[in-house]
Amino acid sequence: MEQLLSDRQQAVLALIVREHVTLKMPVGSGTIVRKYGPGVSPATVRHEMVSLANHGFVISTHASSGRVPTDQGYRYYVRHLMRPVDLSADERRMINHQFHQIERDLDQWSQLAATVLAQVTGYASFVTLPLVRRSRIRHVDLVATQDRAAMLIALLREGTLHRQLLALPGAFAQERLDEVARRLTQELRGKRAEEITGWSGARDPLETVVRDNLAALLGRVDQQSAADVRYDGISSLLAQPEFSRGEKAGDILRAFEQRQTLVEIADVVRDHHGVQVLIGDENPSSVLRECATVASRYGNDGTAGVIGVIGPTRMRYDRVIATLQYVGSLLTELWADLGG
Repeated sequence: MEQLLSDRQQAVLALIVREHVTLKMPVGSGTIVRKYGPGVSPATVRHEMVSLANHGFVISTHASSGRVPTDQGYRYYVRHLMRPVDLSADERRMINHQFHQIERDLDQWSQLAATVLAQVTGYASFVTLPLVRRSRIRHVDLVATQDRAAMLIALLREGTLHRQLLALPGAFAQERLDEVARRLTQELRGKRAEEITGWSGARDPLETVVRDNLAALLGRVDQQSAADVRYDGISSLLAQPEFSRGEKAGDILRAFEQRQTLVEIADVVRDHHGVQVLIGDENPSSVLRECATVASRYGNDGTAGVIGVIGPTRMRYDRVIATLQYVGSLLTELWADLGG
């Protein structure tokens, strides 16, 4: 059961969190009194700081130093004391403008979302594509490359674009390839891999080859989508003083490059509505035990992706949450426009 704090203890804890996040240093009673507590003696503040330490919400790095929040203290702050903030109108306008400057392609949108989250928050970020276990066709193109080869270009309903080189059963002019692409787009739009495999409307060997390769392509996409992750801002995260040691920085860098840790976080978050905050050992991976993760799903109930920010536990949670909520709502709207 979570320890309940008095009003004064809550006020002192909130001040310690805000000062430590800003200064990156232990916070002493003198600092709190000087900045925020006229009429409250340093002795009174010290007494409350001792109580907070006894309850496990703050610790002392040295005998005579100030206090820093523990993971438990940050959790209490996020759940009970943090006040919501909004992005400025200029920030929202800038983010919205960037998304509408690129093509209607979820791959590009997801990478841009990771970049925007990293830039605005100053931490690392990640974005997974909507988990569509059964992808559907939106549009098909065929482009001649050689006499007996062509590039199959498939736009899926979730907005991702995929290419595959085909060996053709003969030499075909581009006009014929365009005709087949138009017909298969009309016939197969909205169909899943197994439905395409079972489609019996192919009129000749060329259409049969395209149909079979299209079904195989969708099958591969369905298998890979869960591990498809975009990320950005690693250098910003590793520049934080908490991660200055080479071994720790290397472990975090590998976790992002290998992506499995990010997939594990997405699996935890995808089943919940609203913003999820994982602090310290709440993270599914031991590599992130000294980190905080703020993440949220986007999309709809059937095809949800996850966006997240990873930083030190000494994080501007209010601003990170506001940024995440805005970018997530924007991605949800764009995804809906694609028919997701």
